[in-house]
Amino acid sequence: MIREETSRYYRKKVDELLHHIGSHLDGDLSVRTLAVHSGISLFHFHRIMKAALGEPLGSYIDRVRLETAVKLIRYSGEPLQQIAFSIGYNDLSSFSKAFVKEFGLSPGEYRNDRSIVLNTHIDFRCDENLNIIADVKPKMINLPEKKVLYITVTGEYGGEETINGWNEIGSFMQRYGINPWHPDLFAVYYDDPDVVGNDQCRTDLCLTIKRSYPAEGRIGEKIMQGGKYAVFRYKGPYEGLWELYYAIYRNWLMITDMALRDQPVVERYITFAPKTKPDNLITEIYVPVE
Repeated sequence: MIREETSRYYRKKVDELLHHIGSHLDGDLSVRTLAVHSGISLFHFHRIMKAALGEPLGSYIDRVRLETAVKLIRYSGEPLQQIAFSIGYNDLSSFSKAFVKEFGLSPGEYRNDRSIVLNTHIDFRCDENLNIIADVKPKMINLPEKKVLYITVTGEYGGEETINGWNEIGSFMQRYGINPWHPDLFAVYYDDPDVVGNDQCRTDLCLTIKRSYPAEGRIGEKIMQGGKYAVFRYKGPYEGLWELYYAIYRNWLMITDMALRDQPVVERYITFAPKTKPDNLITEIYVPVE
């Protein structure tokens, strides 16, 4: 009985604090201030909040700010700079960089294209042992065709050939000054390693472009097919991606009434920077559906 009362007490404290955060996104949301507001000892505040949220409090606040921005951009006529201020960013530049890092496009691009559907929900994340924690709410989107620069590599998914291919694309981007701080990167996976073997798996590594560039070495240009996809968002290290695929097919595909299209699965890399911590990497899995 005492344990239940304690649990209810802290759950109430957490719920009240989350309401406060949502109502004061432009205010002081420092850890010390929030701990004082909640009445929870600073010594235990971090652990209690992470246990309740399943993620660090700072990550939760960043996510709520950006999810609020998505709604304001789409449904209000407020200038982007005012939206930035209203959710706690000091200037438009820092807001834009955070928005691009989270969603892979700028606030202006999102406002100007009402056909874009953002997946603001994290469907899967890893615990400290790389076990997948699932909360499956995929977005259904119609992905348009995209003009891309690409390299086709053959070998183990995510292995040395893949790394070398991305390095070639990165060098190409530097030479031509392409999207230096928010590239739109995809990988198209054609084979099942259980069928063809790891060494024979084919992947197209793709960079979205708006104009044509000269072919160079292995790098060419083509149109990446679009269509309807169920999009799953994952936050965590790339080592967890295989378990993620099993979770998608086990926890979603087997109970959904949707049929798969005869097209390969696509990955989109929302955060793909060397300095990004593995726990903060965001990957979207595009599963083709009818």
